[in-house]
Amino acid sequence: MRRTLPAVLLALGLLLTAISASAQSKSSVQVLAIGSDDAFEQAQALTIALKRAITRADGWALAKGDFSLEVMTAALGCPIPPDAGCQKKISEKVGSNRYIWGTLAKGGRKEVVAVLRLWENGEQKKDVQIKYASNLTDPSDDSLMGIASDAFGKLTGEASGVVVVSAGNVSGKVFVDGREAGTVTDGRTELTLPSGEHKIVVKAEGFNDAVGTVTVRAGSSAEVTLNPTPAAAGKPGNGDPTGDAGTGGTSKILGYIGVGVGGALMLTGGYFGIQTLGQIKDSAYEDYRKNVVPDGEDTCKYAEAKGEEKVVDVCDRNKRDKTLFWVLTPVGAVLAGVGAYLLVSGGDEKAKSAKPARVQPMLGLGPRGGELRVNVAF
Repeated sequence: MRRTLPAVLLALGLLLTAISASAQSKSSVQVLAIGSDDAFEQAQALTIALKRAITRADGWALAKGDFSLEVMTAALGCPIPPDAGCQKKISEKVGSNRYIWGTLAKGGRKEVVAVLRLWENGEQKKDVQIKYASNLTDPSDDSLMGIASDAFGKLTGEASGVVVVSAGNVSGKVFVDGREAGTVTDGRTELTLPSGEHKIVVKAEGFNDAVGTVTVRAGSSAEVTLNPTPAAAGKPGNGDPTGDAGTGGTSKILGYIGVGVGGALMLTGGYFGIQTLGQIKDSAYEDYRKNVVPDGEDTCKYAEAKGEEKVVDVCDRNKRDKTLFWVLTPVGAVLAGVGAYLLVSGGDEKAKSAKPARVQPMLGLGPRGGELRVNVAF
């Protein structure tokens, strides 16, 4: 027992020494609570998410203490944003030669814009602007945590992550955002990419291009799975833009879209046509036409001249609905016809090599009616 106790104490001492050495090897950074005049809830959530992102980042540690940009600038008599002299004073007050500060404000209708800055060793090192949805007010939200991690990575120059690409069992080349980035062997490769969204394309002999997108988070890994399909016999593979493989499928897709959209427009136009019939039989309109309007007079013009608002309203709605009927119904018929043509000719080789049909509707609308001209070129 006496021999065991010294051994335990020695092990504890070594453990504490290792923990202390590990903590000292990490770079410490302080985070000032982000300032905001019109989005306090979002600023508070981003501050907490940023602190959590630092604690999760390899090689980094969050400095002790809670400090606010607004409180610090007010206490030191500094403006917001603080100038270089004030930033140096802030560094002395928070006891850290490296800290992150920033401001946040409402941007568009449903977004906020934050500007984060890194101050290090007596000078402003980097800044980054981020925009995100204003409804992200929960610090533990994965989306907000990802935004905070990306921002911290960009500030510290470590904004990259690992992407694992899986593409069946093919071997070929992988392209990222249009540039060759490596090779795929037996359908697998790993890439280190900057944070953000990227387009991944795998090209392999005898296969159509496999395309996908992936969002990379700083300091984390992501996976994208692609499914290369064999190229048709006699058709060029590797995404050759001169080949016509798949044009029949494209024609059919466009055909279905044309028929669907055209049918919807025709139904909508028909609805407005039915509305015009009901408006003509409106009781207020009919009574006024029969009992008030002199023979030979236009009912709508007469009511407008006399200031009869109810009748004028019926006339205006009738003109509007009639215009929509004459616009939507023909356009819908043309689109449905073109769609049917593409469906019928989608498998024909001549149709594949022909230029796609172009529909150019030209509409003219006015307060009293409208006109429609449609040019169709095959």
